[in-house]
Amino acid sequence: MGAPPIVISHIPPFTDPLIQPNDILSITVQTTAQNESNSPMASSSSGAKDPLSGFLVDKDGYVEVALIGMVHVGGLTTQQAKDLIRQKANTLYNEPVINVRIVNFDIMVLGDVGRPGIVTVPSEKASVIDVIGMAGDLPLTSKRRNILLIRTEGDQKKFVRLDMTNSAIFHSPYYWVRQRDMLYVEPSNYRIQNSDNSFLRYFGIGTSAISVISLLFAFKIIK
Repeated sequence: MGAPPIVISHIPPFTDPLIQPNDILSITVQTTAQNESNSPMASSSSGAKDPLSGFLVDKDGYVEVALIGMVHVGGLTTQQAKDLIRQKANTLYNEPVINVRIVNFDIMVLGDVGRPGIVTVPSEKASVIDVIGMAGDLPLTSKRRNILLIRTEGDQKKFVRLDMTNSAIFHSPYYWVRQRDMLYVEPSNYRIQNSDNSFLRYFGIGTSAISVISLLFAFKIIK
């Protein structure tokens, strides 16, 4: 019989992210309206599979939706934005079906990870552990006890240190990531020293090669 499972309680509840300026939204409006012959009309939709063609939230929190006009969605969850757009669409469409999603829910992961770069979270819900896993996990050379999370809130930036080896991370209010968070994983001293040694080794090889070429060139001139 195996050991009993370890249960961690009191994980911070997940709260839906709020739409912020410069978010790109996918907004679709579909209807089952019928024409005069009582046959279904084609659905009308406006949205984006590609973030570049989505709806950009401006600095004041507005998006402009075709036929509906300007809608203030800044500071709302995607569910609240969906309800608001549905209210406005009811005057134009018959029983409209609305979908709203943040398509650029991006987290920048830098430092000593498997695949540093931008991680896009499709579900708008992910923890720090999820994102690090999406970035290729942590190699043995990383400092797992010193993960830096940088979060922008309004005009402020918050810097938070997280310890991946301590179960306290599951109780941290920063356990769930937010769009445009940044994670930096510091490499260990061994990794830094090894990189420096590699640089010196290759630098020495390059210097030797240049010296040999210079001697051959000088010998050719003298000859």
